[in-house]
Amino acid sequence: MLMITENVKGKRYKQLIDLLSKHCNRFAFVENRQMMDIEEERLAYVDNLIIDIKGHLIERKIQRKWETTKLSGGTAYVYYFQMNNATRLFLKEYSSSFFGWISPELPEDLMFYHNDKCMLAGCSHEGFFMVDETLWNSFLLS
Repeated sequence: MLMITENVKGKRYKQLIDLLSKHCNRFAFVENRQMMDIEEERLAYVDNLIIDIKGHLIERKIQRKWETTKLSGGTAYVYYFQMNNATRLFLKEYSSSFFGWISPELPEDLMFYHNDKCMLAGCSHEGFFMVDETLWNSFLLS
């Protein structure tokens, strides 16, 4: 995996999401419980945000760690979705940049998987993502 610090924006962001949708069958994002003032209100906000793709939600898990982060004390909700045309459009509609996925406006830490293999995992608030080298090279050539 390569570590990239470029914030992929605009047309390139949309191209990256399109490429990921071709090579991945699910994606996830994170809602850190430590960052929630009132958990019920935040979860209702996220439920409203994902209303159009709720049918593609695979599961919502409580986790202490995910691809780019390991929490020392708290936990987070990690939402896993099927990667398909509806979720691809959602990702392109709600942000115009990869690092635009940041709280409080949006969930954070987008992750994309092909089965159990992570192809790309972001850490928006720290300004980096890890990406499969072959996938990144394919993106750079597009």
